[in-house]
Amino acid sequence: MNNKILSFLSENLLSVSKPARYIGGEYNSVSKEVTKDTLRVALAFPDVYEVGMSHYGLEILYWLANELDFVYAERTFLPWPDMVQKMEQNDIPLFTLETKTPIHEMDVLGISLEYELSYTNVLKLLELAKLPLRCYDRNDEDPIVLGGGPVAYNCEPVAEAFDAIYLGDGEVNFQRVLKIVRDTKGLKREERLKELSKIQGIYIPMFYTQKGRKIVPKYEFAPEKIRRNILRDLDSVRIPEKRILPHVESVHDRIVVEISRGCTRGCRFCHAGYVYRPVRERRAENIVESIKKLVENTGYDEISLLSLSSLDHSQINEIVEKLLPYVGERNLSISIPSTRMDAFNIKIAEKISTVRKTGLTFAPEAGSQRMRDAINKQITYEDIITTAKEAKNAGWRRVKLYFMVGFPGETEEDIREIGELVKRIKNLGFMDVTASINLLIPKPHSAFQFAKLQQPEYMDMVRKILSPYRKFGKLDINDGKKSFIEGILSRGDRLLFPVLEKAYKNGYYDEWGEYFSFEKWTKLLEEIDIEKYTGPFQLEEFPWDHLDSGVDKTFLWNEYQNYFEAKTTRDCREGCTLCNVCIEYKVSNVVKGR
Repeated sequence: MNNKILSFLSENLLSVSKPARYIGGEYNSVSKEVTKDTLRVALAFPDVYEVGMSHYGLEILYWLANELDFVYAERTFLPWPDMVQKMEQNDIPLFTLETKTPIHEMDVLGISLEYELSYTNVLKLLELAKLPLRCYDRNDEDPIVLGGGPVAYNCEPVAEAFDAIYLGDGEVNFQRVLKIVRDTKGLKREERLKELSKIQGIYIPMFYTQKGRKIVPKYEFAPEKIRRNILRDLDSVRIPEKRILPHVESVHDRIVVEISRGCTRGCRFCHAGYVYRPVRERRAENIVESIKKLVENTGYDEISLLSLSSLDHSQINEIVEKLLPYVGERNLSISIPSTRMDAFNIKIAEKISTVRKTGLTFAPEAGSQRMRDAINKQITYEDIITTAKEAKNAGWRRVKLYFMVGFPGETEEDIREIGELVKRIKNLGFMDVTASINLLIPKPHSAFQFAKLQQPEYMDMVRKILSPYRKFGKLDINDGKKSFIEGILSRGDRLLFPVLEKAYKNGYYDEWGEYFSFEKWTKLLEEIDIEKYTGPFQLEEFPWDHLDSGVDKTFLWNEYQNYFEAKTTRDCREGCTLCNVCIEYKVSNVVKGR
């Protein structure tokens, strides 16, 4: 089959877009000798190559797995539709990039779950791999299909496609999972999964069933709750010193170094802010040394400091000061994700953008102060204007702003204030102001898991209210359709799996605008009671209650009530807010600058 795949590639690569997506052999990719004792692992990102190659989590797992002498981990991605068509016409199964081995011949298939609209991609990937879509239908020789990532905290709509789901930080138990898979080779599939279920953070969907809205164990040996894996200290694990250099320019084509994990700001809409608690920082000197090694091993000229809130790192000033001479000598650049709106962050941003000031990105999230307080954003109008002035005076000419709409009890005046804020910032003298306005997606394990999901038509009202403000900036107003479908899936349950099976047959790559079909989804969703998924909800049973993020459900309910009172909750670096993560898991914030 390997020879057939190689022949297929040689005959067809020039007839598909970006053929370099499929050839492998990139600089820094791993090559190992394969023996009969080698555990063969395929790590899959269910999206196109250049998106998957930008994913930091997949990179971590690749190096973690290949650290083990008995493991050879390879990569695979969902081919672009033109390549899928060629593969299906020629009966070519999905294969690994490194050795062109069919996925169905591997021991493990690990699939990243990063966003709900990739569910159709997951099913298409399994079909291309010639594997049964449902875990119950696989035989003892099929690879163990393992899922993980942020969407794992409510994977129920697609859970039955997986033999096992990994919850939490991969550095804690991923290597142990691979050892168990190796040690149980030759046993019946259910026996192997039973052994995996003994590992903290491993959820075996076939051992559970749905009763009402709740997911419950079928067997006594299956735990009622799956506790997530939490890495206590980022400095206890090495940053990968190499990065595979993709043949096709990736979405984030640069060195990426994670400087901290978790966020304690407490924005009530933010799924990641809750499920990655507590905050854990890396020490400045470790970050700087890792960056230097990565520059030597890759030749990249841009460095990204990755975090949910990079400029909240207690040693950010020290990190930047240590890096500036090094990057200056080598003509490198430093980039950071969206900047929090305060003057200190502008000073940091100014330091790392001494050569070319292109644009800054801010996320006020709401236009009115009432709404910013309600969502616990903890920035004032004065903060926003002062920061924008500082940025303008420091030489920036372009600014991009992110907003959300569709919050419970939001008024037309709250929406209008978005336009007023854009107008005010434009009048400070910026050449270009762009505002991205998106519909709120209420996420599980966040304070808004109880909130109503607004219909896409809500965005028509938003567009009408903000129309007069288009002369002050480019207003990119989401039509709400993709957000609505994502919102249904994000709070979905196992009753949605048959819908997903039909959906992927009618098209996949739903995250991509040119392939997303709202009509397809609305027709399929007519088969279910959609109101079960739109909310609002009370303090009741949810299909994700058994997947424990550590944040107490009552705490989230209280935060939701605080929203209606526009009552803010402090950053837990300033004092415990009793969310329960640190108490339940015996962990704590790791702040290196203290």
